[in-house]
Amino acid sequence: MLGKLLKHEFKAVNRLMIPLHLGLVVITIIGRFYVQFVVNREHVNYSNTSLRMWEGLMDVMLVSAYVIALIAIFIITWLYMDILRFRKNLFTDEGYLMHTLPASAAEHIFAKLTVSTVWQIIDGLLICLSVFAMLANKTVFQFFGYYWDDMWNSFPQIFGVSAGIGVPIFLITGLLDTIAGTLIIYMCIAIGHSFNTHKIISSIGIYMGYKFVANLLSSIVVALTSIGTLGNMNAGSLFFGVGSYYSRFNSPAYFWANIGFSIVLSLALGAGAFVLTNHFMTKRLNLE
Repeated sequence: MLGKLLKHEFKAVNRLMIPLHLGLVVITIIGRFYVQFVVNREHVNYSNTSLRMWEGLMDVMLVSAYVIALIAIFIITWLYMDILRFRKNLFTDEGYLMHTLPASAAEHIFAKLTVSTVWQIIDGLLICLSVFAMLANKTVFQFFGYYWDDMWNSFPQIFGVSAGIGVPIFLITGLLDTIAGTLIIYMCIAIGHSFNTHKIISSIGIYMGYKFVANLLSSIVVALTSIGTLGNMNAGSLFFGVGSYYSRFNSPAYFWANIGFSIVLSLALGAGAFVLTNHFMTKRLNLE
């Protein structure tokens, strides 16, 4: 049944996601042509100051529109895949039909989570490719050609492990963090919709409460553990996640301790959120 749910879920979300990201491709193509036009235009010596001013204003407006479009596509993908689709399909009128299917709550969660994760990965890749396509030119390729080996070889000096190990580990850690974050949102929606009234407000309140408690506990942990060091590894920095590296923390011990903590935390939060979501969908489901 899980396979049928996945097929149905992809078919349903693709109605929005495919046109949305085709729009990103079109915007990128148009933007690329405009960037080439601007580069070639710079070689023309305009004597009309007003014309140059208006062209500069147009450039700023178009760049701003492109950045806003990227942000909008990212936010729409996240909101639709993580919140709107899950809530509408399982906790509104559609839920009456979905919950009559011979599928468990866990299968519904897995289907939504899988499709959401896939589309968020696609969204991130397409946005990165769009930015690269907009900026790529001979100078950029020459830069990477000159400095790629230096950047690759300097990775161990910064993180304590080779890039061949570190980069995949960072990607895996980021993926697990994304999955855990999605499951936490599912949990808040499931708990909030177990109430008889004010379901949306309850879900938002539960999520804000979770974030407050999580940030408070993180601050307490950092405060309690930042007073000492272990070799050249700051004990407090273990709780900042993978983004808290500095050049002096370049030991394999620091890298694996930091990554290990991040992975265990993501797995624990994701598993806990999944269990609670499954429980409320199974035992406390309220579609009224």
